[in-house]
Amino acid sequence: MERRNRLAIYLVGVASIFVILFGIRASANIINPILLAVVLTIAVLPIPSRLTKRGMKGWMAMVVTIGTVALLLGAVILTVFFSVTRLTTDLPEYMDDTAQQIEDVTTSPDSGTSAESPPDTSQLNDIARFFTSSLVNIVVQMGIALFIFFFMISAAISLPEASRLGLDPTGPTLGRVSTLTEDVRKYVSVLTLINFAIGAGNVVLLLILGVDYALLWGLLAWFMGYIPSIGFMIALIPPVVLAFAEHGLQTALLVLIGYVVINGGTQNFIQPKMMGDRLRMSPVVVFVGLFVWGYLLGGIGAILAVPLTMLVLIILENFEVTRSIAVLMRYTGDANEAEQQEALSDARGFLARARKGILPAKKTTGDTTHS
Repeated sequence: MERRNRLAIYLVGVASIFVILFGIRASANIINPILLAVVLTIAVLPIPSRLTKRGMKGWMAMVVTIGTVALLLGAVILTVFFSVTRLTTDLPEYMDDTAQQIEDVTTSPDSGTSAESPPDTSQLNDIARFFTSSLVNIVVQMGIALFIFFFMISAAISLPEASRLGLDPTGPTLGRVSTLTEDVRKYVSVLTLINFAIGAGNVVLLLILGVDYALLWGLLAWFMGYIPSIGFMIALIPPVVLAFAEHGLQTALLVLIGYVVINGGTQNFIQPKMMGDRLRMSPVVVFVGLFVWGYLLGGIGAILAVPLTMLVLIILENFEVTRSIAVLMRYTGDANEAEQQEALSDARGFLARARKGILPAKKTTGDTTHS
């Protein structure tokens, strides 16, 4: 009876997780702006306190912080919006240019082939429209998040200290929350700086090569830099295709090489040194979390995949049953042997307890002989 009860508990737990996940997916349009506002608030929250320490009044520090963030994000949103609107208008012309370039390549004397009919670019046209609509959707959600951010940052600045609220500032719960916010702040600030450098380098490269909408593609590289692993490849496709449509295969290859050098070099050499071991997450966990959060929340989920995975790890670490899972998810291969063995031992114990609660008990030797 006890084993059946344990099996029922495990099944109910798994079913509850699925219900929660699909509930998150169904309400993504509501959750996404709130999550963006929370991450943005955590990232810029130290700025008002630093301004106050330098002699600025509290209300003035809050106004300066909100105004600076509003101006920067407002400029980004307006730039992307007007650029995408203009690009949508010019899209048929670029599609015709792409078809002509493909026809020139396939009918060149070196290829030894000739095209009987112009190539079909309808699928490429559909992909371009999907890309622009997705980008506009993200920009709209960022605008809503900016509006929510105004209220969040005001409430966070006016919030009294933990001791004045009757909370223990040295307690484990507040300590873990403080660690989470510090990790998210470090991740967002460092990655924003790195992405800005990558985007600026891409803009300069595209301006030199004469590719249209260089500022838009630089902002795209900045956005996609927050998406681990595949963000670089997504940001690479539009400028390469546009360079091919405008100037041909040679310019497209130059854009490809330039992006690989600028984006790939920065993310593989500079970013690990600046990040250090602050995140303490396995690359496999980051990669899987990208697809999970991307499926649940769309593009915003992919951008916030790392901070959201940090939150899940903090929650798992707060419960004794799941703490070993969190330790294994944080293991990156750099920990010492004792920590690794402890994590593996905890994981084996968790699996043994789960198997003991699900599988039926084995018959003893005496019982077998008697039967």
